[in-house]
Amino acid sequence: MSLASTDFTITAENSQGTISTTFRLSSTFSQWIDGAFMKASNSDIADYYGNAVAIDGDTLVVGAYLESSNQTTITNGTTASTDNSADSSGAVYVYRRSGEGWVQEAYIKAPNAEAFDFFGYTVAVSGDTIVVGAYLEGSNQTMITNGNTASADNTSPASGAVYVFRRTGTTWRQEAYLKASNAEASDYFGYSLAISGN
Repeated sequence: MSLASTDFTITAENSQGTISTTFRLSSTFSQWIDGAFMKASNSDIADYYGNAVAIDGDTLVVGAYLESSNQTTITNGTTASTDNSADSSGAVYVYRRSGEGWVQEAYIKAPNAEAFDFFGYTVAVSGDTIVVGAYLEGSNQTMITNGNTASADNTSPASGAVYVFRRTGTTWRQEAYLKASNAEASDYFGYSLAISGN
């Protein structure tokens, strides 16, 4: 569950993955109003869509850490890849409130997406910034890379990584790829995360 101001999001698993419902407290603060039912635009069995959710203002972020497309880019808009050749690489879906409803604003994949990275296992949002954890990502890098790239090296299994994305207008771009300065195999960096402000 994720809570922000007068909104909260609940996820519930079923055989087709996970669905999210967002509720809003009425302006009189006397009752909760059912908000929206969401499902991934490329929904597939056992993607674990909704395992991680975060909401801030009019932005809702949903992780699906077992989503399996091999895409390595951000799709700004309402579509998502239906390819399933990178098992459990993971994905993140970004929604923006439009009036009383929600629309998908972006489908985000890691630029170094590979099988079993678990990108989207953890998500957080603050304003126009999203952070995403991929705790099984396996590069041996030990520094921060600013920009839209990430290491393709896999010699440090499950060292983990965190990705930072920023929105300008309605367009999302990767801003940074974070690795621990002492990254080692099985560190699980990104297993838990949070963000506040910019």
